[in-house]
Amino acid sequence: MLDQFERLLDANADAVLSALEAAGYLDALRELPLIEVEPLIRAVGRRGIAEPVAEAMAARAVPEPSRALCGVLASIEIAGLGERVLAMSLEHAGQRVQFGKAIGSFQAVQQQLAVMAEQVVLVRVAAQAACAAGLQPSNEQAAVAKSVASAAVPVIAGIAHAVHGAIGITAEYPLASLTARMHALRMAHGSEGYWNALLGRSRLRSRGNSLDYVRSIGT
Repeated sequence: MLDQFERLLDANADAVLSALEAAGYLDALRELPLIEVEPLIRAVGRRGIAEPVAEAMAARAVPEPSRALCGVLASIEIAGLGERVLAMSLEHAGQRVQFGKAIGSFQAVQQQLAVMAEQVVLVRVAAQAACAAGLQPSNEQAAVAKSVASAAVPVIAGIAHAVHGAIGITAEYPLASLTARMHALRMAHGSEGYWNALLGRSRLRSRGNSLDYVRSIGT
């Protein structure tokens, strides 16, 4: 299903929503659990598609998608964007030559790329964990996913632009549009500050130790 979905996205870049509507993909969340639709939403993120595909899917499945659900969906898209930006950065670092060597061979660049990869995986894991709650995640479950995803955006985007240098901000190269989309999703439905504050207030209201609280979020 994912391969067919990605081919459809690539073939209809200028009219994604109408193409997905015609193919029935906008009803995916009515037919399948969120965790199974997550790879499709992440594929939308990898392409930096600005059309509200995930929100349209959610609106078909629930009458009024909650802010928590929308936050989780944004986290999934950020995960996809992170994967794309990381892949671009790794490719560029392997091709760009300075002082007779590919910049990817320099330890400082390797360290930054490792940090970037760590953040990309962290976002994906956090988003997928929240998907286990389905279409009705608690505020706390959404807070963990969205705060992690939003906080990772400036780290991922900053390293990507540092690795790419001047080419990263040119109109002909897609990096700038992808990182702009990441920052837009960072703020959508609440930034990391909003969700961290929500999570902090929830912890203060709870009883027991922090480990018990963390376990309670996942149940």
